[in-house]
Amino acid sequence: MSTLPVDPANLSRNYLPLRRATSGIRLMRCYCTAGAGEKAQDEQHDACSITLVERGSLGYRTVAGKAQLTPGWLMLGNEGDGYACSHELSDGSGDDCIYLSMQSQALEDALSALGMSGVAPRFKSAAVPPLPRVAALLSELLADRDEGFALEEGALAVVGAVHSAISGRSAPLASAMQDERARSAADCIESRAAEQLSIEDVAQSVGVGSFHLMRSFKRSIGVTPHQYLMRIRLMRAIDLLRDTSMPITDVAYESGWADLSNFLRTFRRDVGCTPGDFRRGGRKLLLG
Repeated sequence: MSTLPVDPANLSRNYLPLRRATSGIRLMRCYCTAGAGEKAQDEQHDACSITLVERGSLGYRTVAGKAQLTPGWLMLGNEGDGYACSHELSDGSGDDCIYLSMQSQALEDALSALGMSGVAPRFKSAAVPPLPRVAALLSELLADRDEGFALEEGALAVVGAVHSAISGRSAPLASAMQDERARSAADCIESRAAEQLSIEDVAQSVGVGSFHLMRSFKRSIGVTPHQYLMRIRLMRAIDLLRDTSMPITDVAYESGWADLSNFLRTFRRDVGCTPGDFRRGGRKLLLG
């Protein structure tokens, strides 16, 4: 692999050379080598961005709020806004991300094409819980190697999915992330998603009752505990479908599903295509 260019604003963050940059859109992979507890540095977004965390854990703070990001989460940035990333809860191995950025005019044009004319080209949330369809789209975009109009079409689909996910929120996600018990419950779900996990198991792990957890979790994380569990399992399934030749039935069980038909139904509903079609290269199916 060639030497990675260095981000002058943060010497611990390296980017793969751009596969393509067009129409005000950039797509790249970011490798951060920051150690555990490394001091956060003040930086500034040079474009609107949607960043998928693939590996690791990092804290993120911007004017829209703050969030603790783990694999599958989406970091949102607005052009010109200051931000800082921290690694207090990191294991010291850094983090890997897929970074999609758009100049404000490009984002405004995308929103208009999606029927959202008049919507300000800014994100009102600092982050979004895992969206398996967005993760699949970004992974497929990196694999397309600049083929045709993949970048523009994929970016449009990603923007649409992210704005749909945040459009109904009455309060920024980041302010709710101050709820430490909800974050601890999310950590429990992430680490035990492949098990036959009950809401009682999660509630006991953070020392609250099940109904109290269900109410506070959605307020803090932005989705219900069940939705979060399904998304984490889908993220695991996407990785296995992409990186292994494991039979689809085994992928389902390895990801935590006890019922294959439920896995197939949930994957198609939330990702946008069947597991088999995704494995065969389903980016075009995801754009619909």
